[in-house]
Amino acid sequence: MAFVSGRRCYSLAVLARYPYNCLRAAACLLAVVDLLPGALAAAEPADSEVEQAEAYAADVYQRKVSENINSAARWVDSFFDDERYTAEDATTKLRFGQSVFSEYGAGLEFKTRVNLSVDVPRTENRLRLFVGRDEDENLSPGTLENSADDRNDGGSAAGVQFFARASDRQNLSMVAGIKVSSADLFAGPRYRYTLRYHDWQARFTQGLRWYTGRGWESRTRLDFERIVWEQLFFRQTFDGRWREEDPGYQYESRTSLVQPLKRRKAVEYQWVNQFSTHPHQRLDSTTLRIRYRQKFLRKWLFYEMNPQLAMRNDESFKPKAGIVLRIEAVFGGKDFPVYRPDDNGNQ
Repeated sequence: MAFVSGRRCYSLAVLARYPYNCLRAAACLLAVVDLLPGALAAAEPADSEVEQAEAYAADVYQRKVSENINSAARWVDSFFDDERYTAEDATTKLRFGQSVFSEYGAGLEFKTRVNLSVDVPRTENRLRLFVGRDEDENLSPGTLENSADDRNDGGSAAGVQFFARASDRQNLSMVAGIKVSSADLFAGPRYRYTLRYHDWQARFTQGLRWYTGRGWESRTRLDFERIVWEQLFFRQTFDGRWREEDPGYQYESRTSLVQPLKRRKAVEYQWVNQFSTHPHQRLDSTTLRIRYRQKFLRKWLFYEMNPQLAMRNDESFKPKAGIVLRIEAVFGGKDFPVYRPDDNGNQ
């Protein structure tokens, strides 16, 4: 108590001796106290600014993820020369392939395929002429050659394709031509739309054709894609076809996982289930397949080794082992060098 009383007496003595100095110090102190909350509030970012910054960061991340997924999908389709890629490639390209298929209990089956696509000059890659195997004729572009898939072999065709719209998001084209084997004329549109959501990319593709000899035909495909563990590309596909001349509806579910190996090779793991609705809803076949594709000697030369295990309904789903060996040369076309791992296995 003595210390407190003494401090009070000292403060009164200072106030009595320097009244004006004390008043000025008090005024400054009040001003600081009054301005301090405003200064602290100004130093802190506004909620709207924080939200805008977070939204911008999320947009940048989403854009990078979407670009990576799209680049990976384009690389996979171009490396395996998939119909998703060839149907939208308006450049000049020549493909020549020789394959042999062998299945347990059956003989060897050889197939030769030649495809030529020519970009019409001065059309800004909007018009191309083509001759060769009709890629869109196959219910399952990824299905390997074997006797069970002969009903899906579309044979050769020649024609012209016009691209009305070509972008990463949408692709719209019109095709017209003639079937070489049957002399049927055909024409129809093809449309593809791509939608990206977080780590996923969805692609919807619809093709419609009319043939002079067999009427209408429709093909619908839906792909769901994403990158898994930074090094693997996952795709789930639902693919269906309706033909006016055929009863029922044929469709398939295909699950695939692609693993790029260094720069010149890749392996694809597939699980394919084919269904039909005539004479009743049923599973026609299920196939487990590994596709190994590699460039060798030249950047335009490829070889494939594709073992598979097929179980078919008309054979009581007894497992049958088979393999396809293929050599293919691809000249010209466009290339997508993105998403190719380096020699150490990194992107």
